[in-house]
Amino acid sequence: MRPVRRATLLAVLSLLLAGCRSSAQDAPPAPATRPFDLGFTRWPADLTLGGVTMAQHFAHQHGDVVSVMFIGGIPWPEALAGKPFSKDVEDNFAYRPPDGKKLFLSISPLNDDRSGMAPYWGEKDNLPLPEPWSKLAFDSPEVEQAFLNFTLRAVKAMHPDYLAVGIELNVLLSKAPAKWPALKTLYRATYEAVKKQYPELPVFFTTEVLHYKKLASEAKGVDQEREVADLMRHSDVFAMSIYPHMSYDVPRPLPDDFLDFATRLGKPIAVSESGMTSRNVELKAFKLTLHGSEGEQRHFTDLLLRTAARDRYLFAITFATTDFEKLCAKLPAPVDDLARIWAYTGLQTSAGEAKPALAVWDAWLRARYER
Repeated sequence: MRPVRRATLLAVLSLLLAGCRSSAQDAPPAPATRPFDLGFTRWPADLTLGGVTMAQHFAHQHGDVVSVMFIGGIPWPEALAGKPFSKDVEDNFAYRPPDGKKLFLSISPLNDDRSGMAPYWGEKDNLPLPEPWSKLAFDSPEVEQAFLNFTLRAVKAMHPDYLAVGIELNVLLSKAPAKWPALKTLYRATYEAVKKQYPELPVFFTTEVLHYKKLASEAKGVDQEREVADLMRHSDVFAMSIYPHMSYDVPRPLPDDFLDFATRLGKPIAVSESGMTSRNVELKAFKLTLHGSEGEQRHFTDLLLRTAARDRYLFAITFATTDFEKLCAKLPAPVDDLARIWAYTGLQTSAGEAKPALAVWDAWLRARYER
């Protein structure tokens, strides 16, 4: 299960900065060097200006790279016709990280639950697909050209250091396997065209680890490893999306070799998004509880970054800087329950108090970057 209705909220992000509380108390001994960058998305702590700026300033203060994810749709007809995009799209294109910080841009042709085509991004995101787009396949000429045009315009505007042109693509293989061949065609065509214009830009898709390792129930009957390996022939990086608390099948405590499989793909490795809940979360709509604690979050962060150092990852992204239960409280049911899946994965509380995992993170951040 990987719902991403978080996408509908990204449009509220602004370019303003504000102070936020940070702490390195109880920090472990700092490693001398690290070969990877650390970073966050700018996902807001609340649907207020203060919540937006709090999260964004934390991301800028506690990382080397900022992740921008376009997961709320594509301006399909405008991209195909070469017409101007909406103000909302252009405002998102206008973001720049602070000087000295890298930018990781992710664009997705998939919808929020990774079962079909991304919605329409017009005056706002997550709008219904207009005709005829709702009836087109991923490998139709119109979809291929529109997705490529949008990607190239985004790259030209934002100048990313890393580019994902597919987010958690392997989840479609689990949820709608009949659509998988067409999606592979779309991804490969996009990869080849972008690399032709930007040969030095690392271009790739991201892989959802729980589906890949068949720890998600929907993935049990599909050959994730073979299909991902096949698509990796057109990818510069093996980029992983990791949220261990989202499956009861993930062993507890998380074993030290949980991420060792990544080296088998023969590509540079990165973590495109990650998180671990720091407390139990009751999901009333699903009648289940996701389990976690501050200790487990700290252990996950430590394991992730130690593995990143050992296997020389390119970067590691944590999705949420800050717990966002205040944001969840403003959402209608059942979207509020969906959002709570990630609500306590921040490295600081919504009050700006550092969690134990932040001490681990900041110890690695202070280490000298040495590739």
